[in-house]
Amino acid sequence: MWAQPPSLCVLLCHPAAFIVVGPSRPLLATVGQDVVLPCHLSPRMDARNLEIRWIRQQFSETVHLYQNGEDLDWAQMKEYLGRTELVRDGLSSGSLDLRISDLRTSDDGQYVCTVGDAATYREATVDLKVSVTKARSC
Repeated sequence: MWAQPPSLCVLLCHPAAFIVVGPSRPLLATVGQDVVLPCHLSPRMDARNLEIRWIRQQFSETVHLYQNGEDLDWAQMKEYLGRTELVRDGLSSGSLDLRISDLRTSDDGQYVCTVGDAATYREATVDLKVSVTKARSC
C-alpha cells in the first residue's frame, strides 16, 4: 500500500447565479412627482448583503449607493442628495427599487442598476422620461 501526498482542498462558495432585470419600457413621470425605478434579481434572492449602486448612464456618476447594509450618501451626486431612497422592504426578496422624490427635468434619462458581490457583477438599464405638465388655456 502506498501513501498519497497531503492535498489541499479548496471549496469555493458561489451564490446562485443571478441576473438583474429592469422594465422593458421607459417609465413616464412628471416634474415634481416621486417615481420608483423598478429593478430586481432573477431568480429572486436576498440582496441585503450585495452592493447596489444606481448610476446615471450619461454621467457614470452615483445616484444612490447601498453597501454593507447602509446607504452611503457621501458617494451620491449632489443633485440627488436627500431625494433618493432604496426601497428596503423588498431587498430580502431581490427587489432593488429606487425612489426618486421631487422629480426635475434634469432627472430625465437612463439609469443603470448595478449589483455585485465578491464573485459577480450584473446590471440593468431603466429609462426615465420626465415631462413638464403644461397649463391648459380656456
